[in-house]
Amino acid sequence: MLEIKEQQELNIENVLSYRGKIKQAELENKGKEMESLIQKSGAKRAGNPITATYAVEGDAIDIELLIPIDRSIESTEQFVFKKQLKIVNAVVASYKGHPMGLQDACNQLNQYIIQQHLQPITVGYNVTKKTDMLNPENTEIDVYVGISPNIL
Repeated sequence: MLEIKEQQELNIENVLSYRGKIKQAELENKGKEMESLIQKSGAKRAGNPITATYAVEGDAIDIELLIPIDRSIESTEQFVFKKQLKIVNAVVASYKGHPMGLQDACNQLNQYIIQQHLQPITVGYNVTKKTDMLNPENTEIDVYVGISPNIL
């Protein structure tokens, strides 16, 4: 199931961010490193991870992995603390179904953006709202794409 909405906003305070080019297989370990840093700093995770993919080159992806946390922490050489992640005037694809269908949902969102003559100004940010390992078809993911305001 897919629903597309315009003029939405994503606003999350206190996120730990990793941005880099890594192999798909390394992504889970990077997330574990981030979790370890969060625990060591005394903070707690405050939501599901958010991903933004900038490019795919062979088996390497240029990705940003963001984890919402409950308070500010010190940035490191590898991980950057951001006070806020905010996207205004976003088009959002709210997807419910098996994670394998997410790419098709993203394709439909891109088609919608083209048909509506909208101008994207961000990549898609995948925000997982619900995961269910026993029933993966109940997964809920919102994909936010910031859109340039129409200037007359």
